[in-house]
Amino acid sequence: MIYCVLGPTASGKSELASKLASFLNAIIINFDAFQVYKELNKGTAKPSKEELASAEYYLYDFKSVTENYDVSLYQKDARELIDKFKDKRNIILVGGTGLYLKATLYDYKFNEEEKMDPSYLEDVSNDELYQRLLVIDEEDALKIGKNNRKRLLRALYIYETHGKNKTELNKGGKDNLIYKDVKFIGINPDRASLYEKIALRVEKMFENGLKEEVDELFKNYDPNLRAFQAIGYKEFKNSTNVESIKNEIILNTKHYAKRQMTFFLHQFENVSWYKSYLDAYNDIVGDVRL
Repeated sequence: MIYCVLGPTASGKSELASKLASFLNAIIINFDAFQVYKELNKGTAKPSKEELASAEYYLYDFKSVTENYDVSLYQKDARELIDKFKDKRNIILVGGTGLYLKATLYDYKFNEEEKMDPSYLEDVSNDELYQRLLVIDEEDALKIGKNNRKRLLRALYIYETHGKNKTELNKGGKDNLIYKDVKFIGINPDRASLYEKIALRVEKMFENGLKEEVDELFKNYDPNLRAFQAIGYKEFKNSTNVESIKNEIILNTKHYAKRQMTFFLHQFENVSWYKSYLDAYNDIVGDVRL
């Protein structure tokens, strides 16, 4: 059986996965985009080094921040693990990056094209790029908005390369589950409780040395690396005031939690939702024992 643990950040997903792994003799596969990086520890809320050593955890701590790692590479790695273990062990997928999970379990195909030249449409304004994309792919243009130049360029380049827009290319197969025996378990605490947990988590991150970790990372690596776009790291590029940084991380995390829930609710069907990880655990254990 493949168990997929969904939910916003700080909802208790890791706790549920850990308890379920012990009960089900399962392996755990991460689907969080930033917990894959070895150097990001204090700000990503990944399981501790001791926890990672105590059970069979996969796709944590195995990439450097200097490496480019994206959803298509994750899809390949996760599917290889699932195919290796699905006939031998229970599998638990847990994380907060919904697109990584969707791309792994469903018939997502990534269309390859030649690398986009850095000078592609460099003289065209963001407004004009947006207007062009509205004509070609209104659905994607509305998702991207006028200010994300990188994504606007990418969407236009995909259309130029494939003769189809991104929405058309992404349609067929996205809702076809490619594995059998998949159970989706969602944790969705009430908003006030979740926000309290988020604030407490951020406080603990600072107590555990988040600032010191970031200072060391920014001293040794380019602060503009893609990995440092993670919440908990990017905020240090905007200010040196610790309280200001802390408040920005809390606010950004709350916004991220909202986006996560929107994605999970719209992209996954047949999810069993619970208010807490303990409610989920007790229910699953009861079903297994029946």
